[in-house]
Amino acid sequence: MPDQIRVALLDNHPLFRRGIIDAFSGTRLVVVAEGAPTAKGSQFAIEQKPDIVVMEIDMPGDGIELAERILTTQTSARLVILTASSDQDDISEALRIGVHGYILKGVQAAELITALEGIHEGEPYITPALATRLLLRDKGRSFRSNKNGELTFTSRDKQVLSHLAQGLTNDEFAQLLGVNTRTIKHYLTRVFRKMQVRNRVEAVLCAKAMRICD
Repeated sequence: MPDQIRVALLDNHPLFRRGIIDAFSGTRLVVVAEGAPTAKGSQFAIEQKPDIVVMEIDMPGDGIELAERILTTQTSARLVILTASSDQDDISEALRIGVHGYILKGVQAAELITALEGIHEGEPYITPALATRLLLRDKGRSFRSNKNGELTFTSRDKQVLSHLAQGLTNDEFAQLLGVNTRTIKHYLTRVFRKMQVRNRVEAVLCAKAMRICD
């Protein structure tokens, strides 16, 4: 069997956590820490060195703030929001801070497992209905285009988007191209501005919708 994927699960409801643990049985996903999404719970989870932290943000207090704290204190784990909240502000804020996935509760076990395995490999995931809403959020906006009205991408733009879809970090991307990270940030800024997106997840979603990358 391929290497296990270590998961920390933060949710206020023990029965829900138990259901997730049972759903992971027989898969690569192994829950190494579980508890409530609190400062203490998140600290314990981080100490277990998970590959993925799965957490609920619909909670007393500021769930987004806690998620951001996890991202800033644990850079190696990927952070996935598994929540009942489909609120546009929650989704936008989660993407702004750089989560690797946003999944609505009620998802089928097989879909959740596939999504988490993909996220572990570097592919971001958002519940399809929410992804569609994001793509249509600014319907009618004017992309920077050529004289024929088509949005154009250079070979470098396409290379950047391809590597984003693979989940490469700025350092990995810089090493691959033989440039410094400042240059990579410049590439990303240019592509984000052209696509009118705010972060890596939105860029990958748009690129896939436009069939720029697989």
